[in-house]
Amino acid sequence: MPIFSGFFRYCLSVFSLLVLIIFPAIVLSASDYSNKDFSVRLPPAFLRFTEISAMGGETVANRFSSAINPASLGWTSLPSKNGIVVSPYYSFLNFQAGMQLNLFGESMTWDTGSWGAIQPTLSQIRSNNTTARDGMTFDYQVDVGQVQWGKRFGNYAFGADLNYARASIKREGSILRQIPGLPQMIPVDVDTENSADSYRLRLGGLYQPSAKWLLGMVLEYGYQPYHSKVTTQISSPFSPFPVSQTTEVNGSQQQYILRPGVSYEYAKGSTLFADYQLGIFHSDRDDLINHRFNIGIEHRLLEWLFVRFSPSVDLEGNVGVSFGLSAFLSKWCSIEVAYQYNMLPEIEHEFGQAQAIQCVLAFWF
Repeated sequence: MPIFSGFFRYCLSVFSLLVLIIFPAIVLSASDYSNKDFSVRLPPAFLRFTEISAMGGETVANRFSSAINPASLGWTSLPSKNGIVVSPYYSFLNFQAGMQLNLFGESMTWDTGSWGAIQPTLSQIRSNNTTARDGMTFDYQVDVGQVQWGKRFGNYAFGADLNYARASIKREGSILRQIPGLPQMIPVDVDTENSADSYRLRLGGLYQPSAKWLLGMVLEYGYQPYHSKVTTQISSPFSPFPVSQTTEVNGSQQQYILRPGVSYEYAKGSTLFADYQLGIFHSDRDDLINHRFNIGIEHRLLEWLFVRFSPSVDLEGNVGVSFGLSAFLSKWCSIEVAYQYNMLPEIEHEFGQAQAIQCVLAFWF
């Protein structure tokens, strides 16, 4: 086991070094998914944005409560007197083209003991209504409610996550279009309103084959019915009055997530981890299959301080990195902060590369 763990750490070090060396070249040659419809590119980016980097790392094989695997919620008992943790959190996402997203979250965890741990969460996402690269404004609002449950049974743990979200997207602007019968492209005013409900069920499991190793997996199914209203207005050179047309469409989207992962605790509170995620996203307009790999390390620098580093890459050549730390300031309070770069390549075509800053406070009762 010591030989294998040393080899595993060596592979992680080599891979991380290669990522840092070739990172600029990979990003410049990577795909921005622009050949796919926006309807199937936004959901995978939304999932990654809402996964807060927390204690244990961005892995399904997490020994602590995480936003990825609901089974992790019940793996480690809460050390607080009443088994209750209240956690407000905030994420700020800044895109190269100027769009900004703010995520506010309110979460509470209750370790009931024999019934497992329960975690209700509310979160709100708001954009700054900026103009994207395609010349149209982007006003994005989402309200999310979810309940997670997790419980440990010896070397196994199981969990479930029910998630509901209500999203609205408003876009307006002028774009160039080719109109039949006209020799050149003319500007067309476009006003779109999209609303969608999202229903997601995520099931998670953990298995500990030995003291240092932990295997994890999640399965998710999501269903999103949506309504789209598009109004176009054309000012014709042959008529003093603009020509307006409104189209309304109802449709649905579906998504399937499979994510296995493994972690190894090489020292007390210090782990290495590796995950693979397969995402299948389908709408009435397009399909997207997404493969993503991430590895990482969380190291305990001090008794109360942990640091994390995790690079990730998809099969399109997009590389992202994440840095984070956890600090236990007292027996009743802890803080976690993280920085992420280029983690949302699916919507880079409209908004450019993204940088995110996350902060989580935890109050133990």
